[in-house]
Amino acid sequence: MTRVRFLALGPLHAEVGREWLDLGPVRQQAVFAILLFNANRVVTPASILQGVWGGQAPPTGTKLIPPYIYRLRRTLEAACVGHDGPAIDSSRIGYRLRLGSARTDVADFDEAVERAAAAETAGDLAGAAALLAEAEQSWAGEPLAGLTGPYAESRRQHLLERRIVCLEHRLELHLRLGDCHRAIPALIALQAEYPLRERLAIMLMTALYQTGRQSEAMDVFGAFRTRLATELGVEPTPALLAAYTSMLRGDLGPPWVSGRFPEGPARARAATTT
Repeated sequence: MTRVRFLALGPLHAEVGREWLDLGPVRQQAVFAILLFNANRVVTPASILQGVWGGQAPPTGTKLIPPYIYRLRRTLEAACVGHDGPAIDSSRIGYRLRLGSARTDVADFDEAVERAAAAETAGDLAGAAALLAEAEQSWAGEPLAGLTGPYAESRRQHLLERRIVCLEHRLELHLRLGDCHRAIPALIALQAEYPLRERLAIMLMTALYQTGRQSEAMDVFGAFRTRLATELGVEPTPALLAAYTSMLRGDLGPPWVSGRFPEGPARARAATTT
């Protein structure tokens, strides 16, 4: 049976066997993205119209949708002849993408993360870190790259947040395993990309401190505190201050072990700012 995979953790497309299946122009892809992320559920034409065009829908309204569905259906039928591949059903209510035996890279990512959580619960931190690294292999760039419209943008931000949380947690596991030297370069790169994420700042401070680079750890705290004040107009959170105080006392260790540094509100603020 020819394997069909839909990939959204990068440019949206399908793979049929080893062949790349083009899902059409940008707006047609945006229509398909809504069907894909609501797979096996009926989506109304009005929901598709709002998700793709937002408040800029043309006067023809939902009459725009059937031609896109027709072309997508033909594309899938032509590519998936002879096996239980995906198909688009129509009803008086709307449209439904049946995945059949098809897989998605988002599902692959989810399953690897779930296996990592199970490994961590069982005490296998190294195995959990390896599984999170496997989950990261599902990514091929910016999710739904190039697609416009309210739905694609909202889904893109949601997926990006899930990815950074996965990355953060893998690095936490490395620190819990005592592998601070290995984590530092990735933490520095991620903090440059997400300069307002408190969790990254505390982990980088901890990793630097644990490897004898105390002055650099202090610099990370000072720079992060300045960014909070300059860009968000807020003071350091209790979690960040607790990490700083521990550095001054000389006992800064992994916060997720002692529970001293629960995630503060800066992370939530950063998620909407980055």
